[in-house]
Amino acid sequence: MDLIRLFLDGARSVVPAIGDPAVGEAWDRPSVLEDQLVGGLAGHLARGGVWVVADFLEAGTPANPLDFETPGQYIVGAIGAASASAHRANRETGAAIAALHQNELVGQLEGRLASLEDALSKIDPCRLVAVTGGKVLRIADYLATRLVEQVVHLDDLARSVGHDPWPYPEQGRDVAIAVGLEAARLLRGQQAVLRALFRGGFAESTFPVI
Repeated sequence: MDLIRLFLDGARSVVPAIGDPAVGEAWDRPSVLEDQLVGGLAGHLARGGVWVVADFLEAGTPANPLDFETPGQYIVGAIGAASASAHRANRETGAAIAALHQNELVGQLEGRLASLEDALSKIDPCRLVAVTGGKVLRIADYLATRLVEQVVHLDDLARSVGHDPWPYPEQGRDVAIAVGLEAARLLRGQQAVLRALFRGGFAESTFPVI
């Protein structure tokens, strides 16, 4: 699967969602996420779902070996490393980006995406990249985790402003679901996931993964 193409297609879907008038009208209102305004959520989506990739690529190829072999392993590792201070820092970063306001944020996102499209067109999907905390994985696997960010936070944004889900490539949703299932298996075990999927009333607390 061409994860570079899927990531870019998904990123192009993020731009009109953040630029939607319904989002702009609710910019300074609470979102469905705790302690986060709609504008902060939009800022987090723009950064974490799209342009953070460029930041890590610009740091160059790491000399260290792989820390994670799959996207699901990375998600589980990120969950394990998460702390209250890390979540607070994410919210603060999103709020700082939101201070640009909607039109400026959309303009920056479009510019950063154009640059990222050019950079990713020249990259081997197996190239290693060091991401948050210096953890190393293949760029294609990291892009799969960005699809999760896009899908999950686009849904958060839609629910926050009472909007129908914005159009998004189905293959990108498929990848996000597959990564979530892998993470759930790693966190809870296959039996728990099978029960959650097929046996109502017998499942342990397997979902949500994040």
